[in-house]
Amino acid sequence: MVNSSGTEPITMKKLLTAILCACQLCALAQKVVHHAYTTYYNPVSRVADSVVWDLTPAMVSCPATTRHDVFRKDPAIAGSAKPADYRNSGYDKGHLFSYADAQCDSADRIECFYMTNMLPQVHPFNAGDWKTLETQERVWAQTAALHILAGGTGSLGKLPAGENIPAFMWKAIWMNGKWTCWIMPNQGTSKGHSLEFWAKPLAEFNRQTGLHLR
Repeated sequence: MVNSSGTEPITMKKLLTAILCACQLCALAQKVVHHAYTTYYNPVSRVADSVVWDLTPAMVSCPATTRHDVFRKDPAIAGSAKPADYRNSGYDKGHLFSYADAQCDSADRIECFYMTNMLPQVHPFNAGDWKTLETQERVWAQTAALHILAGGTGSLGKLPAGENIPAFMWKAIWMNGKWTCWIMPNQGTSKGHSLEFWAKPLAEFNRQTGLHLR
């Protein structure tokens, strides 16, 4: 079926299939479906290879809620990362599926703090260009549902408990009949830039992340 723009709309099933087939470590990833997002947790790197969700107009239409940072282990994955693993590490517990995307639903407000939804992020980046993209995606979602996938690639080392610290964070959003993609260094200098500064053509994005989106 082709929509009015002449492009074939992507379904969540197609999106999840693309991630499963594209993930370099898909044989290792544990797929866990939560209420609003799906995480592909890698027990070797002790972080998610990717997290996938739909962001709908209904999810960005509620008044802002008070955030309570209650990070916790993912109850669906034995031996998953713990909040204490980040203590004194110098890294934020950086959301993939963000609290602001989750705030309209009581279950989502809890599940977005599961550690399988986190990657170690440098604070200026987490509060800088990564947050800028999170804020903008909610503007786009006011008028049409977005299909979003996010993760990290490369390594700056590991936390003492073994969690991989990604060298880069990436995000891809299906909107207006195509993928729009970004790759950002997990560095303190990743702040104050426009989203266009980090945007990548799809072929380059696939090459750097190992994905095969099309």
